[in-house]
Amino acid sequence: MAELAQLDWVAIASRWLHILAAITAVGGTIFMRFALLPSVGALPDDERKKLHEGVRSRWVKFVMAAILFLLASGIYNLVMKEKQLKTAAEGASSLYHKLFVIKFLLAFVIFFLASALTGRSPAFANIRQNARFWLTLNLVLAIIVVCVSGMLRAIPIS
Repeated sequence: MAELAQLDWVAIASRWLHILAAITAVGGTIFMRFALLPSVGALPDDERKKLHEGVRSRWVKFVMAAILFLLASGIYNLVMKEKQLKTAAEGASSLYHKLFVIKFLLAFVIFFLASALTGRSPAFANIRQNARFWLTLNLVLAIIVVCVSGMLRAIPIS
């Protein structure tokens, strides 16, 4: 039981929050791209618009919460990792930072596309009109981010 008391519960909660937010965002994108979008295409125009607005108005809250939680927990996790990286070999630290920058930049593209797809701004109507393409791109980028994240976790830092 003493081992449980020694755990860094803030770090654990941050990690859980990060993973759960990513699962929500990526899972929602998969659902929308491969289940909802094809099904909605079979509906008459007025019903499709009504369903789209109903889904959008609910889903946007999850998208914004996921972005907030991913940013907050990601920054926290990076700050904590920096402490370990100070004692790591220079090559490991350099590789970690390069991969992190790639992940961070891709995440912002994903956040932008998710926001544009779930928003109502007329400026991004063309993105929503081509939702199949943009959801697919967002999903590919999200898979890349998950893979880069796995690489970051595998970098030996002692």
